[in-house]
Amino acid sequence: MPYKNLEQRKEYNKEYHIKNKEHISVKKKTWFLNNKDRVRENKLKTKYNLTLDQYNKMLSDQNNCCKVCNIKFNINTKQLTPHVDHCHTTDKIRGLLCMKCNTSLGYLKEDTKIMQKLIEYIKEHNE
Repeated sequence: MPYKNLEQRKEYNKEYHIKNKEHISVKKKTWFLNNKDRVRENKLKTKYNLTLDQYNKMLSDQNNCCKVCNIKFNINTKQLTPHVDHCHTTDKIRGLLCMKCNTSLGYLKEDTKIMQKLIEYIKEHNE
């Protein structure tokens, strides 16, 4: 269908997406399920500037375990999927962590003083 201008094409696309929302959604989900490696590779490259080979080497070097708590990763379990840990200031990648360890670092704002106070607090109340 020829379009007189870009605005007509945009309008047609918008209407098409509204009319075919469900079909498009199923098609997208199917594509993502069939292309998990491509999706993962693209995310690693765009978010962390990390290749899939580099990621897999990190996974292998860590024996497929979290670098902090040493729990075995399992990609079929959300909480045990490896997360790329990086410094939010320098963007330097530090390793792969489980969801709990990575989230904990985020909640603590990577502040070693707070972490040390938590350690002291736990020791004080465990003795």
